[in-house]
Amino acid sequence: MPIRMPGVGGGFDPKLVEQLIEAEKMPVESAKKRKELYTTEKKEVDKLNGFLSDLDTTLNAMKSRSDFFKMKVESSHPDIMDGMCKTDALAGSYEFEVRGMARADKQLAFGFPDKDITNVGFGYMEIEREDMSAAEVTIEPGSTLSDVAKQINEANAGIRAMVINTKYNPDSYRLLVISEKSGAEARIKLDADTTFLDFQNQVAGQNLDVLFEDVPVTDIDNILDELVEGVSFNIKRSEPGTRVQVNITHDVDKTVESIKAFVDKYNALSNFGHGQLIEDPNTGKRGVLAGDQSLSSVLRSVQAAIGDSRVKGIKYQTIADIGITTDAKNGNLKMDETKVKSALAEDYEGVAQLFVRGEGGKGIAETMAAKLKQLRDPASGAVKSRLRSLENVIKSQDTEIAKREARAEQKGEGIRRRFAVLDGQIANMKSQGSVLAGRMGGDGGGGGG
Repeated sequence: MPIRMPGVGGGFDPKLVEQLIEAEKMPVESAKKRKELYTTEKKEVDKLNGFLSDLDTTLNAMKSRSDFFKMKVESSHPDIMDGMCKTDALAGSYEFEVRGMARADKQLAFGFPDKDITNVGFGYMEIEREDMSAAEVTIEPGSTLSDVAKQINEANAGIRAMVINTKYNPDSYRLLVISEKSGAEARIKLDADTTFLDFQNQVAGQNLDVLFEDVPVTDIDNILDELVEGVSFNIKRSEPGTRVQVNITHDVDKTVESIKAFVDKYNALSNFGHGQLIEDPNTGKRGVLAGDQSLSSVLRSVQAAIGDSRVKGIKYQTIADIGITTDAKNGNLKMDETKVKSALAEDYEGVAQLFVRGEGGKGIAETMAAKLKQLRDPASGAVKSRLRSLENVIKSQDTEIAKREARAEQKGEGIRRRFAVLDGQIANMKSQGSVLAGRMGGDGGGGGG
């Protein structure tokens, strides 16, 4: 009877080998999962830092007087003049009378029947301006109006030339030369010498002529940007005898927009932070940063800044007095725009002192901006430190994963080699067993005969 050897001759199941190799990779997978957790946490801290950055940008745009104060120009005759405030301009009312606009000097040559054919003569043209040295243009024989215009423009003499078609026949084409600057000092003089060009002064250059509070003022152009500090007045047309009232006032609407931007950015940060602390009804888990110290530091700091916003000695001592209250449930700010606008219209300076440094001390914008700066300090800030720590941990996990992968690969190769040797040995034993079984079976048959 043949001898059966269980397991011999069938080899090893390849799945068994791979299972053993996969078991060696388990530490690698564990390290990858740890890295994934740290990476997820870093992404959330990055979001937190982004919300802080947005809030910080808003605060920096309103923490000083020059940033917080929004001013505007109101003109009784905006078709005559208007203006814009560039910095923290002083509120006030001013009276103007525009008696004459600044004008650029314009010279016009007598006409020619065309611009590209008729010879205008030759010789020298001298261009003089009171505020520049004279320039000389050489008119070559055969030059046309277009040629002369091009040569004048290439002279860089502070004037520009163009050929215009007046449509008045027979000589409709004329050369117009205009000073690039307005004002009396920019007047130009053209000496056409031996050419057929004969210029007449079409418009005399002149300075701006304005009465400001009955005081004559002038300028070489139609913008008065040094008359009242922080204000640029734009003169559009002259109207002698008409008095224009210009008021520099607080721009309440733009200020409300600035305050609302602060409230919105604050609430975005608050919603993110408190959202991390709320349990998910489906999973029963809180956010990734629920136990993170950096998140706690941020929430405490911004809430403390709101609580410390009391200013003594003025009408509005807290932001709640102007219509910005705190929601006790989630810590968000609620803004009553109508009430804020009314407070600004009634006492703009008083509202400003709640946000910027004043007689009562630091305002909320400066206080909170200082706290955010500490939190985001690259060397010692809680948020930046947490980000740096997570970055280092993730790097160390990458190193650990690479080491474990290399080790697992080596062990896997060792397992394959050992099983290959063992499989060969078993195959050899199977072969020997088959020979032995054959012999035993043959001997038994002979004895029976």
